[in-house]
Amino acid sequence: MSTQTTVQVLRCFDLGGYAASVVDGELKIRGPQPLAGPLPASIKANRERIIDFLVGCCGGVWPPAPGSEFFNVKRSPPPEVSDKQKRFQETLRKAAMTRRARRFERRDILPTASSATANLVRGGK
Repeated sequence: MSTQTTVQVLRCFDLGGYAASVVDGELKIRGPQPLAGPLPASIKANRERIIDFLVGCCGGVWPPAPGSEFFNVKRSPPPEVSDKQKRFQETLRKAAMTRRARRFERRDILPTASSATANLVRGGK
């Protein structure tokens, strides 16, 4: 099993409500619960990468500091969907609707248990 990447470690910080900062070249982590014992192996193995990323792109802290490169990227609007992607999404939507319609047709064709029982009670087949 390989260690987590920098992105995976930062995602875990987010999910756990932890914050990280680089103080005097050292990685400091704080959160809702203190970390018991030594840092997990994935953080130890990637410590230098995490520090480099935080200092270079996030203003030295996680979550990213306002005005930092990653803060601005994270907050930027999503890219426009191309016409080709829109046509593809529309095709998928139509296919899904067609499958639903076929399912309803089959339901109308096949008698339900209650209608079959009603026919037997009335003397039909």
